[in-house]
Amino acid sequence: MDNTSVGLPGVSVYTNGKTLLAVTDVNGNFTITKPIKIGSVLSFVSVGLKPQRVTYNGQASAKVVMVDDVNELGDVVVTGVVNKMKNSFTGSAATFSGDQLKNVGTQNAIASLKTLDPSFNVLDSEFGSDPNRMPNIEIRGKSSLISTRDELAEDPNQPLFILDGFESSLQAIYDLDMNRIASITILKDAASTAIYGSKASNGVVVVETIKPKSGHLHLSYNGSANVQWADLTSYNLMNAAEKLEFEKLVGRYSNFSNTEQELRLMQSYNDKLADIARGVDTYWLSEPLRTGLNHRHSIYADGGEGAFMFGLGLTYNGVTGIMKESKRDNISGNIDLTYRLNKLQFSNKFSISNIDSQDPMVSFSEYAKANPYYTKRNENGEVERWLEYNDDIKASNPLYDASLNSYSKSGGYSISDKFVAEYTPIKEMKIRGRFGFTHTSSDSKTFYSPRSTSYYETEYTKRGSYNWGQTKTNKYEGELTATYAKVFADVHMFNFAVGGYLSQTNSTYNGYSAVGFPVGDYDLPSFSNGYPEGGKPGYSESISRAVSGYAIGNYSYDNRYLIDFSYRVNGSSVFGRNKHYIGTWAVGLAWNLHNEKFIKDNLKSLGITYLKLRASVGNPGNQNFSSSATITTFRYNFNSFNYFGMTTSMAQLGNPNLEWQTTIDRNIGFDITLLNDRLKLVGDYYYKTTDPLLITIDMPASSGATNNQIYKNFGKQTSQGFTGQATYYLIRQIKNRLWWNVRGTLRTGTTKLSGIGNKLESFNSKEREGENRSTKRYYDGASTDDIWVVRSAGIDPATGREIFIKKNGELTYDFSYDDEVIVGNSRPTVEGVLGTSFSWKGLSVSADFRYRIGGYSFNSVLFNKVENISTSSLIYNQDKRALYDRWQKPGDHAQFKDIANSVSTPMSSRFVQRDNSWSLESLRIGYEFSPELARRCGMGSIRLNAYMNDIFRLTTIKQERGTSYPYARSVSFALSLTL
Repeated sequence: MDNTSVGLPGVSVYTNGKTLLAVTDVNGNFTITKPIKIGSVLSFVSVGLKPQRVTYNGQASAKVVMVDDVNELGDVVVTGVVNKMKNSFTGSAATFSGDQLKNVGTQNAIASLKTLDPSFNVLDSEFGSDPNRMPNIEIRGKSSLISTRDELAEDPNQPLFILDGFESSLQAIYDLDMNRIASITILKDAASTAIYGSKASNGVVVVETIKPKSGHLHLSYNGSANVQWADLTSYNLMNAAEKLEFEKLVGRYSNFSNTEQELRLMQSYNDKLADIARGVDTYWLSEPLRTGLNHRHSIYADGGEGAFMFGLGLTYNGVTGIMKESKRDNISGNIDLTYRLNKLQFSNKFSISNIDSQDPMVSFSEYAKANPYYTKRNENGEVERWLEYNDDIKASNPLYDASLNSYSKSGGYSISDKFVAEYTPIKEMKIRGRFGFTHTSSDSKTFYSPRSTSYYETEYTKRGSYNWGQTKTNKYEGELTATYAKVFADVHMFNFAVGGYLSQTNSTYNGYSAVGFPVGDYDLPSFSNGYPEGGKPGYSESISRAVSGYAIGNYSYDNRYLIDFSYRVNGSSVFGRNKHYIGTWAVGLAWNLHNEKFIKDNLKSLGITYLKLRASVGNPGNQNFSSSATITTFRYNFNSFNYFGMTTSMAQLGNPNLEWQTTIDRNIGFDITLLNDRLKLVGDYYYKTTDPLLITIDMPASSGATNNQIYKNFGKQTSQGFTGQATYYLIRQIKNRLWWNVRGTLRTGTTKLSGIGNKLESFNSKEREGENRSTKRYYDGASTDDIWVVRSAGIDPATGREIFIKKNGELTYDFSYDDEVIVGNSRPTVEGVLGTSFSWKGLSVSADFRYRIGGYSFNSVLFNKVENISTSSLIYNQDKRALYDRWQKPGDHAQFKDIANSVSTPMSSRFVQRDNSWSLESLRIGYEFSPELARRCGMGSIRLNAYMNDIFRLTTIKQERGTSYPYARSVSFALSLTL
């Protein structure tokens, strides 16, 4: 029963934590039929409740009170469909409690998971710590070609997110108050993810929020304050004197056939030299930045009596970004209700949130470009439009554009209601029905002032622009599941679940653009001159439906030999009308060696308390794709008529035979706890094959489609790797509340393509010679992370020209793309986190350091700011190495070409560098007041925590990070109070 004397159904009873003896019925009663020894320890386990242990002394009955404790979740794997005991689970999964997440930081759950689990990878981005940009996430690498990311509505490599049993979005998890989180489980292999069928090939993140506690009214407050500032250590820009000297050496102020122009430029040089002599050396990087002061507050009240429990919560999270005009304010509330009535239990979770955000109008890169020999303001303290404006040089002032009444704002709200009804007709069986509804509405508006420097050559009547867009989405979900669990002959434990799921998502988009605005505070669309040339309002709507049925089973013999199996039939409107349905399956096997007599008898000295070997295989799918890819669409031509009226043309050629993208996911793993619980090891080797891939290819012009690309299925991608975790307790005195551990995680992985032939050759050509100028190529047998360039033998000391190496090893001055080879891989050989934690009574300290070893990176700074600096690019500041490390005279041994040579440089291995790094990801110091001291203060509990996140980063490569929005360092303070 719980602490209000209400019987609890579904509580599992184990002996010595290993053998299942019974499961409580609807009234909380249980009967043990198997003989047990005097002195045996009976364990009572249920999700969301602290396990209770009772010593059997021969008594005929026992009364056990279960205590709410959301942090004791290590023995349960929450899959979001059915919950499974870790001891009988064959899949690869990791569960983290809310307190574990908050031990890393208070920013958001995504940032904490990156530190806690090696398989959870948050990719670097040019948008750094922008609070309004969602991170790019991978679990165990990619299952789709990265090239499709920008072409599809969803990220095809993003995991599936489940919140309280219902599908959710990354943004909802990103904005979720961490104090509401009871646990997060990462499902990694097929045995654990295949229950989600066609959406699970990238892994599944299952989030469970806290449930109301019964008893007297509980009131808790959690608040945190966060201070952020920009990390600019990756920038290596020239100062004023260096930049002017560089311009002189490259010949900007000499060697002109036009004498008048040369005199004009020399006068410009002398003016700048005089400014530098009087102390002008502007540091532009600090101008758009500020110290971000952020604060979060949450209040939660819960209670109840008897069969009824309730919870009410309110949260505010105010984020002021490290760039001026950058913010994200989130206000949310939730109501949780639970009611028990005999064999029925009802629960409802209602939540609402509102987001108001704003972004800076001038990218951080624009400030990094500004030359330091210019002053920010004129003699009168005014910000001028141009730093320099004449026939030869037109350098805009980023401060001017930032001072205009331009803006980029967005906002929205979401409403979600999740209802669950559970019926327990007999103690072995449970029937659960769930229904969820989510409504989201988001809008954005962006205004560019007609005075913006970007319009200086635009026709007067077209200067200035206004863009507005609104998206509304309604999602309906329903699921019915029946589970049955039974123990036969005390050694055969069987669990089985069958169910069905259906969903519908309706989405509409409205938007328009307007151009031509008068100068002044006239930023509303009614002041515009009209639509852009050829423009018109936009509107679209879409409906996607999914339906599936599934069967999930688990069998355990004597808690030694385990098997999991699942099968799911999935139907979706996303794919072609001829390929609407697919079946996904998974099988998992495990062996609990710690329950074998030969292990207990022969390896006592190792103190093994847990030793499991696991293996699984399955084919979860991926449907993070737009349904429009399968449909042939047409558009009306208003400027073209024939005898029958207005003409139409094909906008997109659909593919009705488009197949599902599925992944055969294989996994072998182990879980070991030895040395009497002092050492814990977890390891997993995975091998995933995605076949067929979904790829866009170019169509011939004869197809008649305006969009000359079509989605096709071909090719195969194989990903394999290993993830591991180790924790060792140097001190482990639990009774004395004293312990100290060291821990480490690692991940390593590779990908390889096959079966694509030359079908992506047009894409490779674009990457080589187009505007992208990328080092990625797509060939059979190669990795999507390989770096393709022509090898370089360095700079010729005699001429300052680059010497290239042909495929056959010959040296040449002539560059050819035919000589491209793989010179490195952007994925590190090994990456992970090393950490330590110490706790003594109420004091606790933890630190986590991230390491990255063996990867390579194409240093775009060397390519764009050291070389490839054209004459027109001299209006921008450049990297110091352009002045100090380039060849200048015969005999120089330099890494970079002739400083006076402004001819475009092709990509070569000179720009590929090792990318090893070491950084402090998290440091925390916390203190929890003793219960006696807390009571003296009138509180049930008091906790204080201080954090430092991303404080330093050491790396072997000097390359700018967060070019559009810088990365941030932060210090946080958190207070938790409970009445």
